[in-house]
Amino acid sequence: MAQPKSHNKLFEKWSFEKWIVYYARFGYGAKGILYGSTGILALSEAFDLNSGEAVDSTGALRTIAHQPFGRTIAIIIAFSLMGYVVWRFIQTFLDPEHKGCDKSDIVRRVSYGCSGLVYGSIAYSVIEILSDLDDLDDLNEGRTASEWAFLIMTQPFGRWLVGGAGLLFFGIGCYYFYRAIKAEFRKRLKLNQMGSISIAWATVVGQVGIAARGVVYIVIGIYGMRAAWEINAEMIKTSEGALSLFEGKPTDEVILATLGLGFVAYAAHMGFQAVYRSIDPL
Repeated sequence: MAQPKSHNKLFEKWSFEKWIVYYARFGYGAKGILYGSTGILALSEAFDLNSGEAVDSTGALRTIAHQPFGRTIAIIIAFSLMGYVVWRFIQTFLDPEHKGCDKSDIVRRVSYGCSGLVYGSIAYSVIEILSDLDDLDDLNEGRTASEWAFLIMTQPFGRWLVGGAGLLFFGIGCYYFYRAIKAEFRKRLKLNQMGSISIAWATVVGQVGIAARGVVYIVIGIYGMRAAWEINAEMIKTSEGALSLFEGKPTDEVILATLGLGFVAYAAHMGFQAVYRSIDPL
């Protein structure tokens, strides 16, 4: 006896949702590996053990790619990271968690889309890293953030755009501090499946990790606004540039090491998200 078509469609929908959930969880895990690797690079820089790689996501991927079986691992990370990208775009266009259309929800959904684009570009960078792995001279052919900022500032209202971007980064950094203090990320965790110790650790690493990201965003924002004010594109900082500010002096290296530990904590936070986060894609 054939099963009703409605039953088959329900099963297909459930199966599709299940694989989306699995893929999104792999994405959170891959994001955690990136931040953990970046944190380790920052710690290595603070203790003068760095191999010279950039202290950011691209530098982390490049470091991984240079290890034994590194090419395969980098490809797996990039493929898994796309699960996070897919989940972000689902949040952007389908809004499965909030079901709202007011201003705050629209801003939140736009931020999800921007996050998806950013991590999609990081996943895509694996292709360039692997293709240029044996030719290090070709790794820096693209325009830098400073060069892009210079091009923008030469356009009408360009300074305002760069300054506005700096203000946006500064605001995001402050918002991360707010999130770290409120620890509202716990609302998305399946706390009923976690023990008291796991909840405590998830809270601590989440707060520390999110606060560390806040510091980096605030630094990027401040230098972005200064670049626009002083018409000096060389002042533009990426995450690598923001972390490189804390090098040289012993006190600065303590800050860099603290931020490195913060990024490692954020990696652990992503691990808790990968395992315990409530994900309902459709």
